[in-house]
Amino acid sequence: MSTTYKPALLKALARLVARGSGRTISLADVGEQFVALYWTQTVIFHLRQAAVISKEPEVVRAIRTAADAGGTRRLDGLPAAGRANLIRGMRRILKINVLRAFHRSKPAHMPDLFTWEESAERLELSEAAHAFIAANALALETIANYWWAGYLEKVNALAPYIIEKVRRDGARRGSLAPYLRILAATDASQCFYCGRPFGEGTGIHVDHVLPWSFLLQDPLWDLVMACSRCNLAKSDWLPDPTFVDKLIATNAARAKLQLPLKRASLLLDAPQIHQYYDAARAVEWPGPWSPG
Repeated sequence: MSTTYKPALLKALARLVARGSGRTISLADVGEQFVALYWTQTVIFHLRQAAVISKEPEVVRAIRTAADAGGTRRLDGLPAAGRANLIRGMRRILKINVLRAFHRSKPAHMPDLFTWEESAERLELSEAAHAFIAANALALETIANYWWAGYLEKVNALAPYIIEKVRRDGARRGSLAPYLRILAATDASQCFYCGRPFGEGTGIHVDHVLPWSFLLQDPLWDLVMACSRCNLAKSDWLPDPTFVDKLIATNAARAKLQLPLKRASLLLDAPQIHQYYDAARAVEWPGPWSPG
């Protein structure tokens, strides 16, 4: 694979058939799947789809442009016209190369998974292919994820949890509320970023200093208390390096407290935290951010 279009197409077909599509599948439906799959990887998890950004697939460049123009990081926050334009663009890309290229690397004795007539707006699954996909949709999606993640590991060498980011449909995560009691007992009662004391009318949020969408976990060493204004403004940006130094100092102070052994083991030292921060910078994660 020189791009990720093949596993994306296999995953899209597996999902569409599993959700009830018949043997005739419109390119608009496939294009909508492409938009959703690449949006999650590109906008939410910032995964590269090529070693050099300038050589990334056209679908990725189109999604980045749409996200910037729409001012949103959520696909459902994109204006309807912008989403329709993306789907039209995906249909065009599918017809230019993706559909023709899909079967090129298969063994000669293997029948085509689908047929498509030049410039048609739909593809056709054979009766046997449709039955096979319907019976094995989950396995086919797992295979597509494996090949997609294998390719992305080569061009996102420092990004953690590649396979999980390929598998996910979005940024679903658990509540951070249980951590608030722990942080309130160890950290200063003020916003980690702007320094404003917490008081009446000041919402207290638990924030990831290094974005959750990069780490894909909630380690205690990365969590701090922040005011609602700073937490919402920072979003999933990397902070200014000064806040990494402050995070290291905060963890050093926490390590001196009599935390339960399990919680204490979740704290990292300075070199480890710097490694994570440098890894995020190396994959060109958005940032740095500072309050005000």
